[in-house]
Amino acid sequence: MQKMFLFFVKKSLIGIGGKNKFFVCTRIALILLSLVIIMQSFMGCKPGESPKSLEKVRLGFSKSFLSIPVYIAKEQGYFFEQGLDVALTGYGSGKLATKGLFAGEVDISTVADMPVVFNSFKRQDFCIFSTFADSYSFIKIIGHKDSGIKTGLDLKGKKIGVNIGTSSHFFLGMFLIYNRLSISDVELVNIKVVDMPAALKNNEVDAVSVWLPYSQETHRLLQDNAIELPSSEIYRATFNFAAHKSFAKDHPEILKKLLRAIDRSAEFIKNNKEKSQELIAKNFNLNKEIVSAAWNDFDFNISLDQALLISWDEVARWTIENKFTNSKKIPNYLDFIYLDALDAVKPELITIIR
Repeated sequence: MQKMFLFFVKKSLIGIGGKNKFFVCTRIALILLSLVIIMQSFMGCKPGESPKSLEKVRLGFSKSFLSIPVYIAKEQGYFFEQGLDVALTGYGSGKLATKGLFAGEVDISTVADMPVVFNSFKRQDFCIFSTFADSYSFIKIIGHKDSGIKTGLDLKGKKIGVNIGTSSHFFLGMFLIYNRLSISDVELVNIKVVDMPAALKNNEVDAVSVWLPYSQETHRLLQDNAIELPSSEIYRATFNFAAHKSFAKDHPEILKKLLRAIDRSAEFIKNNKEKSQELIAKNFNLNKEIVSAAWNDFDFNISLDQALLISWDEVARWTIENKFTNSKKIPNYLDFIYLDALDAVKPELITIIR
């Protein structure tokens, strides 16, 4: 290549003199410099790799519809675009994903409200750096008609399937209060959410507090024998990103890059509804019609709002009143919020009073 370039230079300079030769030499030098820069940018990259080195991060997520922005970000390559090599680990719930975080299996996890509050009574070494999804209709109370369930009051004395220590559990508590009942009025049966549809179909319980997409599966299995009890807007479920405080302190750029990727994902979901539904149906192995029917139940946006802290206070109060903790004091949830990442990405989406 060098010999060819020198030959080209000599041929170009033959018969050229004085000022013309100077201009030709200058042009050749600029072309050469451009070629060198281009070659250097590609020499260090293998096919399919980013020119920049990727930062590795392990993300644990709940395999539920609330994690849709994570699925989309992976499918659309938004993590890669931000310079992240994200290793995804799926869990049956945000509670289990958070356990994975505390066990050192992942660096960041998705987590709903209940695990945040439950763990806040036991430890202070973790933080929430953004909400990325919320829904008033995420969790459903579905009963078996053969158990004589027609209204919320009919749950009294019945066996209710819940996933203890998750939003499934708290939502049932709120639902019972809404229907003038309490936890002591029912028999709780601890069941993994993924197993709830079959448990209800097999009459192991009379009703379940189940979230999407497993509520759809419950309806599919029971068909006309399923009854979904109306719940109004009694509880806004949020899904958040959690990390150890030490990880957030040592890797602030990773958190910012992750939020930028999720923000891109939220925009894609908003502007490409059909394509997003197809991708999620494929990931969950569901018919697109099932995904489409539940789509409007969710709002996907990165944020940190004051309502989040108010909700956690309510969950904490319920936790204390129902003796799920020996503590009598509600933690200060500002101590569990890490603002810097979202503040650098979209500060206007922070409404927490500091």
